[in-house]
Amino acid sequence: MFNYQLASKGKRFLASLVEGVILSTATIGLYLILGYSIEEYLNEDFQLSDILYSAISGLLAGAIFYPIFTGNLGHRIFNLKVISAETGADFDRAENGAIRELLKYVLGYLLIPVIWILWDDKNQNLYDKLTKTVVVEKRL
Repeated sequence: MFNYQLASKGKRFLASLVEGVILSTATIGLYLILGYSIEEYLNEDFQLSDILYSAISGLLAGAIFYPIFTGNLGHRIFNLKVISAETGADFDRAENGAIRELLKYVLGYLLIPVIWILWDDKNQNLYDKLTKTVVVEKRL
């Protein structure tokens, strides 16, 4: 696709997992700074405000990382990037990254959009389809 190799499902999973661990560690650190304990963090019940927190986190992460890495932190670590599925152009604008990560973080609560990749021939999740993007291997 546009002279790039699509990122494999496994590599995308690992990138997402590593990014999740890093961002969760930062979230727990912030929680501790605010005076809460890890036990309180782990035992907290789900609230609708969690979706709002995820939306804000997604907006910020996308707006910060996409102009720098052409993707999120996990993509950078695993030498991946996000491109437009229509034009092949780098998906590196802050507003585009913010929208893509917002969809990823919020739709993650529904599970189906996240596991969509398992049966997709372009290794896309539902949020990739909505934003018309694909994740590819960076050229070295």
